[in-house]
Amino acid sequence: MIIDITKSGYRKGYLPKTGVGVFHPFFATANAAFRKKTLEEVGGFDTNCETGEDVDLSIRVAHAGYELWFEPKARIAHHHRYTLRGLLRQWFDYGFGHAYLFRKHDPRRRLQFFRYDLSDRNPNPFGIARVADIPCPVPGMIFFSSFHFMHGSILAAIVGATLGWDSFVVCAAAGFLLSAGWYFGIRFDWKTPARSVLFSGIRYVADAAYVLGGLLGGIRHGMIYLEATRTRKRS
Repeated sequence: MIIDITKSGYRKGYLPKTGVGVFHPFFATANAAFRKKTLEEVGGFDTNCETGEDVDLSIRVAHAGYELWFEPKARIAHHHRYTLRGLLRQWFDYGFGHAYLFRKHDPRRRLQFFRYDLSDRNPNPFGIARVADIPCPVPGMIFFSSFHFMHGSILAAIVGATLGWDSFVVCAAAGFLLSAGWYFGIRFDWKTPARSVLFSGIRYVADAAYVLGGLLGGIRHGMIYLEATRTRKRS
């Protein structure tokens, strides 16, 4: 898969019942089985979910006292998107639908900041940690990532140039080079440079579609929503 957020660090056995906000252990319903009694007890699927219905269901199942069991030997054939247009549409829809999940499961008027923490001390299976939670007139979630720092640096440079702040522009340019170097370089393979450039480009436009979908979905649900995917080194 192109987007790392679809991967997790699950090991065989029962998954944790708790998570960080909506970042909760879940199964994609393309490859999951639930007891009928459990589905009836929690109210089944939420038809208001445009995407992320599997996340919502898994959260409600866990809150009802049930546990999710991960069996890594389970396999299913899945047809991925075959065109770039289809991929971008898929990831735009993911971002657009996630804002509803966040608002549903954490409706407080708080502005929350998240980052990835892949250390052993973080129990969240996605490596997600909340770093700040402050009062705000509207609920919101902002994710720290190299993708966002890269574009934030560009915006800062434009503002600095407009105001004539030359030193500020230099700092913003340095920030852009560092964040862009991390975003594109962390998974670059010098043994296959052409392939790396191609997939870096696909990853970039998919991330852009995902973030844009999240922003527009957040506006639709009256919240600040700036989501991001995880950037990991090549394995």
